[in-house]
Amino acid sequence: MPDEDQSERAQTRAPSEPDRRRTDRYGAIAAALIALCAVVHASTSASIAQQRPATDDEKRKAFFDMASNERDMRRDAVHDFPTDAWSQDDAFHNSEFKKAREWADNHGVRLMDVLVAMDEGMHAGWPRPRNTFLSPTVPPCRPRPIY
Repeated sequence: MPDEDQSERAQTRAPSEPDRRRTDRYGAIAAALIALCAVVHASTSASIAQQRPATDDEKRKAFFDMASNERDMRRDAVHDFPTDAWSQDDAFHNSEFKKAREWADNHGVRLMDVLVAMDEGMHAGWPRPRNTFLSPTVPPCRPRPIY
Protein backbone atom coordinates (compact mmCIF):
# COMPACT_ATOMS: atom_id res chain seq x y z
CA MET A 1 0.00 0.00 0.00
CA PRO A 2 2.75 2.51 0.64
CA ASP A 3 3.81 2.19 -3.00
CA GLU A 4 0.31 3.14 -4.14
CA ASP A 5 0.28 6.22 -1.90
CA GLN A 6 3.64 7.36 -3.25
CA SER A 7 2.60 6.96 -6.90
CA GLU A 8 -0.65 8.81 -6.23
CA ARG A 9 1.23 11.68 -4.57
CA ALA A 10 3.67 11.80 -7.46
CA GLN A 11 0.80 12.29 -9.91
CA THR A 12 -0.85 15.10 -7.93
CA ARG A 13 2.23 16.98 -6.77
CA ALA A 14 2.82 20.58 -7.75
CA PRO A 15 5.04 21.20 -10.77
CA SER A 16 8.68 21.57 -9.97
CA GLU A 17 10.55 24.83 -10.36
CA PRO A 18 12.14 23.83 -13.73
CA ASP A 19 8.69 22.85 -15.04
CA ARG A 20 7.28 26.25 -14.03
CA ARG A 21 10.17 28.10 -15.65
CA ARG A 22 9.71 26.12 -18.87
CA THR A 23 5.98 26.90 -18.92
CA ASP A 24 6.68 30.58 -18.29
CA ARG A 25 9.25 30.59 -21.07
CA TYR A 26 6.78 29.02 -23.54
CA GLY A 27 4.16 31.59 -22.56
CA ALA A 28 6.59 34.46 -23.11
CA ILE A 29 7.63 33.07 -26.49
CA ALA A 30 3.98 32.69 -27.56
CA ALA A 31 3.18 36.28 -26.48
CA ALA A 32 6.24 37.60 -28.34
CA LEU A 33 5.24 35.73 -31.52
CA ILE A 34 1.71 37.10 -31.36
CA ALA A 35 3.02 40.64 -30.87
CA LEU A 36 5.47 40.17 -33.75
CA CYS A 37 2.67 38.98 -36.04
CA ALA A 38 0.57 42.03 -35.12
CA VAL A 39 3.45 44.42 -35.83
CA VAL A 40 4.24 42.76 -39.17
CA HIS A 41 0.57 42.82 -40.19
CA ALA A 42 0.16 46.48 -39.24
CA SER A 43 3.35 47.55 -41.01
CA THR A 44 2.62 45.68 -44.25
CA SER A 45 -1.10 46.39 -44.70
CA ALA A 46 -2.21 48.99 -47.19
CA SER A 47 -3.24 52.34 -45.80
CA ILE A 48 -6.78 53.57 -46.26
CA ALA A 49 -7.04 55.97 -49.16
CA GLN A 50 -8.08 59.41 -48.02
CA GLN A 51 -11.02 60.73 -50.00
CA ARG A 52 -11.12 64.35 -51.02
CA PRO A 53 -13.76 66.83 -49.81
CA ALA A 54 -16.85 67.10 -52.01
CA THR A 55 -17.44 70.31 -53.93
CA ASP A 56 -20.73 72.18 -53.55
CA ASP A 57 -21.89 70.83 -56.92
CA GLU A 58 -21.05 67.27 -55.85
CA LYS A 59 -22.94 67.75 -52.61
CA ARG A 60 -26.03 68.91 -54.50
CA LYS A 61 -25.71 65.99 -56.93
CA ALA A 62 -25.31 63.57 -54.02
CA PHE A 63 -28.44 65.00 -52.39
CA PHE A 64 -30.42 64.71 -55.63
CA ASP A 65 -29.27 61.13 -56.27
CA MET A 66 -29.91 60.05 -52.70
CA ALA A 67 -33.34 61.70 -52.67
CA SER A 68 -34.25 59.90 -55.89
CA ASN A 69 -33.70 56.56 -54.11
CA GLU A 70 -35.69 57.41 -50.98
CA ARG A 71 -39.07 56.13 -52.15
CA ASP A 72 -37.67 52.70 -53.11
CA MET A 73 -35.65 52.39 -49.90
CA ARG A 74 -38.70 53.29 -47.77
CA ARG A 75 -40.90 50.85 -49.69
CA ASP A 76 -38.37 48.06 -49.05
CA ALA A 77 -38.27 48.96 -45.36
CA VAL A 78 -42.08 48.85 -45.09
CA HIS A 79 -42.01 45.44 -46.78
CA ASP A 80 -39.44 44.16 -44.26
CA PHE A 81 -41.21 45.60 -41.17
CA PRO A 82 -44.91 46.00 -42.07
CA THR A 83 -46.18 46.76 -38.56
CA ASP A 84 -43.32 48.62 -36.90
CA ALA A 85 -42.78 52.25 -37.95
CA TRP A 86 -39.57 52.67 -35.95
CA SER A 87 -38.00 49.54 -37.44
CA GLN A 88 -39.05 50.71 -40.91
CA ASP A 89 -37.25 53.99 -40.35
CA ASP A 90 -34.22 52.20 -38.93
CA ALA A 91 -34.06 49.87 -41.94
CA PHE A 92 -34.46 52.84 -44.29
CA HIS A 93 -31.56 54.71 -42.68
CA ASN A 94 -29.40 51.60 -42.88
CA SER A 95 -30.11 51.43 -46.64
CA GLU A 96 -29.54 55.17 -46.94
CA PHE A 97 -26.15 54.87 -45.23
CA LYS A 98 -25.10 52.06 -47.58
CA LYS A 99 -26.17 54.12 -50.61
CA ALA A 100 -24.29 57.16 -49.28
CA ARG A 101 -21.14 55.09 -48.80
CA GLU A 102 -21.51 53.68 -52.32
CA TRP A 103 -22.02 57.17 -53.76
CA ALA A 104 -18.98 58.51 -51.92
CA ASP A 105 -16.80 55.60 -53.08
CA ASN A 106 -17.96 55.90 -56.69
CA HIS A 107 -17.24 59.65 -56.77
CA GLY A 108 -14.05 59.62 -54.69
CA VAL A 109 -15.38 61.96 -51.99
CA ARG A 110 -15.66 61.68 -48.23
CA LEU A 111 -18.66 59.81 -46.85
CA MET A 112 -19.09 62.56 -44.27
CA ASP A 113 -19.69 65.10 -47.05
CA VAL A 114 -22.43 62.98 -48.62
CA LEU A 115 -24.19 62.59 -45.27
CA VAL A 116 -23.87 66.30 -44.50
CA ALA A 117 -25.24 67.05 -47.99
CA MET A 118 -28.37 65.04 -47.15
CA ASP A 119 -28.91 67.10 -44.03
CA GLU A 120 -28.12 70.45 -45.64
CA GLY A 121 -30.25 69.66 -48.68
CA MET A 122 -33.32 68.85 -46.60
CA HIS A 123 -32.93 71.94 -44.42
CA ALA A 124 -32.15 74.31 -47.32
CA GLY A 125 -34.75 72.84 -49.69
CA TRP A 126 -32.29 71.93 -52.47
CA PRO A 127 -33.83 70.74 -55.75
CA ARG A 128 -34.89 67.11 -55.71
CA PRO A 129 -36.74 64.79 -58.09
CA ARG A 130 -40.44 65.49 -58.57
CA ASN A 131 -42.87 63.55 -56.41
CA THR A 132 -40.18 62.92 -53.82
CA PHE A 133 -41.07 63.32 -50.17
CA LEU A 134 -38.18 63.49 -47.73
CA SER A 135 -39.11 62.69 -44.16
CA PRO A 136 -36.99 64.61 -41.62
CA THR A 137 -38.76 63.02 -38.65
CA VAL A 138 -38.22 59.79 -36.72
CA PRO A 139 -41.11 57.77 -35.28
CA PRO A 140 -40.99 57.06 -31.55
CA CYS A 141 -39.30 53.87 -30.49
CA ARG A 142 -41.70 51.29 -29.13
CA PRO A 143 -39.87 48.06 -28.33
CA ARG A 144 -41.28 45.02 -30.09
CA PRO A 145 -42.72 42.36 -27.78
CA ILE A 146 -40.87 39.61 -29.68
CA TYR A 147 -37.49 39.83 -31.36
